[in-house]
Parts: sequence; C-alpha cells; structure tokens
Amino acid sequence: MEELLAFVAVAEAGGFTAAAPRLRLTTNAVSLRIQKLEETLQVRLFVRTTRSVALTDEGDRFLAKIAPLLTAIEAAQEDLRGGKGEVSGAVRIAIPGAAATAPFLDRLNALFHLHPGLVVRVRVGGATSDLAAEGLDIALHVGQVPETTFVGRRLGTVTWVLAAAPSYLAKFGRPKLPADLSKHRCLRLYAHPSQSEWTIINRHGSEIVVPVSGPFEADDSRVLGDATYAGLGIGIRPQGECARAEKAGTLERVLPGYRFQPLDITALLPKGRSGIPRIAACLEVLRSAVEELA
Repeated sequence: MEELLAFVAVAEAGGFTAAAPRLRLTTNAVSLRIQKLEETLQVRLFVRTTRSVALTDEGDRFLAKIAPLLTAIEAAQEDLRGGKGEVSGAVRIAIPGAAATAPFLDRLNALFHLHPGLVVRVRVGGATSDLAAEGLDIALHVGQVPETTFVGRRLGTVTWVLAAAPSYLAKFGRPKLPADLSKHRCLRLYAHPSQSEWTIINRHGSEIVVPVSGPFEADDSRVLGDATYAGLGIGIRPQGECARAEKAGTLERVLPGYRFQPLDITALLPKGRSGIPRIAACLEVLRSAVEELA
C-alpha cells in the first residue's frame, strides 16, 4: 500500500522531490519505495532524467487502473473518521472555461497559503463522462444535470449577458434592438453546425430568437471572453463579470434590457468524496467563484 501511494504521489507531483513533502518522507525514501514497487511488478514505471521524472507507457496504464481504487479506499477511511483531518493531498477538478476566472484563482491561491500540502490539478473544458474512470474528484456542470450515479452539489445560478469592448462599440456602433445583432460581429461558440442564432430574454421573460453571424468562433469560453475584451465583437459574458468590467471600463453592457436564460452550476462528485477535507475546501472555493459570476 505504501509503495502504491508513493507511486501515485510521484505521478501527480511530477517528481520524487515534489512528492516527498506530501508523503512526509525524504526524497530518497520515496525513490526507494518506487524502486521496490518496480521490482515487485518487474516493470519500469518512470523514466528518470537529471531534470524530470515522467511516466512510462506501462506506468501510465498502471496509474489509470490504480488511482480510482486508492481514491475509493481513501474516501472510505475518511468516512470512518468523520471527514476530519488536515487539508492536504491532491484534488483533481474539471471545470468549464467560464469558471476559470481570476476570482477562482485568487481564492485558490489563498487556500494554498493556508494549506501548503494541498495540490490542485485542473482540467479546463471538455465533457466529463465518468469521474471515477478519469480520476476526477470534482467536475463542474453547467445547465441541467443528466441522470448520473454521482453526487450533485448545486453551487449557484449564473446569468449571461451581452457585452462588448468600448473599442468595438466606438467602431461599429451600439445595437439598440435585438434585431440589430444581425448587423454586428457576434462572437459565437464553434460547433457543428455553426451557431447561427441566439435566444435572449426580455424584461418580461419572453424569449426572442435573433440571427447572429461574425468572423470569429471558438470552442472555449475563455477564448471567447478574451476576444470580447480585445474588441473582436459582441460576446456573451457572466453578469457578475460584466458588472466588474463595466466599472473598470474594459467592457460595456449591450442591450441591457435583455439576458440569456439563467443556468445552474453544479459540482458532481463520486459518492463519499464531499466529506474529505481537501475536497470540501476546494468545493467552497468553487462556490465562491460561482457567486462572483452570478
């Protein structure tokens, strides 16, 4: 068991020296445990150089098999202990680009200062079908949650609005009616087929479908956000972010009487994980970050 924990720690940290503090061992002790495991398995798990440590193909396959098992064992142990303990170890999180915000990173940085033994590995974008198989502890889902065996924790509801940089509005003018969007450069989600319309909601809650087009599309909301700030067109941004950007003078709200349908943001977790201290701490960081978007 000790050798397996050392293996996962080295794989996640990217080296023996980085893994040692998490295991409360010396670098040499970590290296000896890995050596013992390799001798037992009769296979090389890591490629070692003077500057780095990387998984071999065999090590990568072994990690995919063993990480979920160790996670389940750890969750069972934490459950028996009532979830009490220090905030340390690795947390693997999958989040959409819209959630990869400065407030999220600021709060994460504060968490690192409080808990030096914590390691967070973030995967941005991309659908997540099986948290356990992908070795994830938390996956954020935007919108209606599909039927799943995982535990859902609703973190908040976010409303998206239309926004543009002052430079874009100075050059192309400001739309006054939803129909005017058809004459503007709209920053759209890259998909197949191409996104050709937006459904927005007026003050009375009525939906209006408007045709949209433009020269720029992207499949990552972070890129679409950067494009909005850069003046490439009219984009869709979270309401809270837009309000802060307006105060800073970097964005202006477009068609302020209209918005998009609010969407819930839910954290999905494998059963038994929410009580683990490091998971609970990261959930609170994510909840705070979602509140900044609302």
